[in-house]
Amino acid sequence: MILLQAKICDEAQNKNRNYKQNNNRTMGYFIITDSNWARLRDEILNLAETCQKAFGEQSRHTDWLHNGDVCKLLNISKRTLQHYRDTGVLPCSQIGHKCYYKREDVERLLQTKSEKSKNG
Repeated sequence: MILLQAKICDEAQNKNRNYKQNNNRTMGYFIITDSNWARLRDEILNLAETCQKAFGEQSRHTDWLHNGDVCKLLNISKRTLQHYRDTGVLPCSQIGHKCYYKREDVERLLQTKSEKSKNG
């Protein structure tokens, strides 16, 4: 068997007690059998695997750019960038009042622009 020790912490009760009383609280003990511990470990590992599949390698390496960075890379004005956003040429994600662009989307647009300039 595995023995775990955990401090009992109840915020609602702690609000009404002073500091000295909170520090004198006793520890509670939980006894977990080996089989329960193995099940808990397996569930945690399965959860970690599910998260890895959901968010994956590619999501961890997604590079987000701000307006200024995108304007410099594409050599365009902020107004042109806004036009690209409004017309769907360059998708963005907005958090608060800030727009963020995926580097892959910006590079794809840059590639498209360079191909058009070569052909026309």
